Amino acid sequence: MAKIRGNPSDRLSAIRVYEQMPVESLNALLKQLEKEKRSLENQVKDYAFRLEQESKAYHKTNNERRTYLAEMSQVSGSYQVSKRQQMDQLPRMKENLVKTGKYNPVNQKIMNAKRGPVRKITRSNHLPKLNP
Repeated sequence: MAKIRGNPSDRLSAIRVYEQMPVESLNALLKQLEKEKRSLENQVKDYAFRLEQESKAYHKTNNERRTYLAEMSQVSGSYQVSKRQQMDQLPRMKENLVKTGKYNPVNQKIMNAKRGPVRKITRSNHLPKLNP
């Protein structure tokens, strides 16, 4: 089958070839072209359907992603609020311990960067008495 594109003189020679073909050959060619046309139309429909399905899947996934991001943001925000509330409660807890006598900053354990291990600082009035 000759293609009828490009140079006009080529198109004329292709038309002349078709004019010289017997009717049966032209009918067979027509049937083949119609079959090819249906096949291409079906391909286009299939691609359109697949494109629509992919689009729906994309939008569904994108909406789920947005929902998860919103949930993560909400959880993160509530975590930050909770953390702030805990930090705000620390001074109050310390005040309560001081009021009840359970908190004494001098008796707190500290970390010595040079010596490494944690040791306890005691006040001088709590040292044991020495026997002479």
